[in-house]
This record gives sequence, C-alpha cells and structure tokens, in this order.
Amino acid sequence: MPYAGYRRRYDKWSSKFDPDTIRSRFMQVSAIAKSQAEEQFARLVDFETAIKNKLNDQGVPVIQMPFYLNVGREAYRAGTKHSGKTLQAELDAIKAKWVARGLNPDLIDITFECVLGTLPTY
Repeated sequence: MPYAGYRRRYDKWSSKFDPDTIRSRFMQVSAIAKSQAEEQFARLVDFETAIKNKLNDQGVPVIQMPFYLNVGREAYRAGTKHSGKTLQAELDAIKAKWVARGLNPDLIDITFECVLGTLPTY
C-alpha cells in the first residue's frame, strides 16, 4: 500500500478537532480528572516537603534546592511509569545526569528515598 501522505492524517485530525465534541468529552471525564489531579498534587507537595526538610537537615543551600526537587520530580515520573529493573535503570540514568551536573550523589539518594519510600539498590 503506498504511503497516503499528510492529507489523510490532516483530514482525520481535523474531523476529530470539533470544539463541541472535545468539550463534551472533557465534561464527561472532568470529575475523574479533577480528583486524579488533586491526588497527584497532594503527593507532589508531600514529597517536595519531605525533600526540602531532609535537605535542610543536611545543610544544603536554598539555591540548590530546586535542582534536587527536579531530581525528585523525575524520579516520581519514572516511578509512575516503571517498576523493577526498568525503574532501577531509569533512576540510574537520572542520578548519572544530575551527578554530571554537579549534584551530590548521596543527596540524590536521599531525594529518591523521599519520593519512592525506599533507597534504590546500586
């Protein structure tokens, strides 16, 4: 079958991009989406607060906190998508990236522990 080109894709996309249809779909799932967002925001605040408290205990300067919070957010995102060896590989990559950027590997481990509840094995 020959490649259909962009026109077929565009026609499909534009037929689905009806504002009334989109509005209807959003209204159907808005209650579910709002409760899920509320739950996720609460989790984010909980682990970000835990990270800040642990880093304060370790004497980390406030100017470095956003970097460790970003590590925590990346670990959280990885934890929602992966588990087991795949999660471990993702955490290893996150740690390697941020160590290369100058963050303390021990503090990254503390951050992982705040987010995931356990310290990953290396």
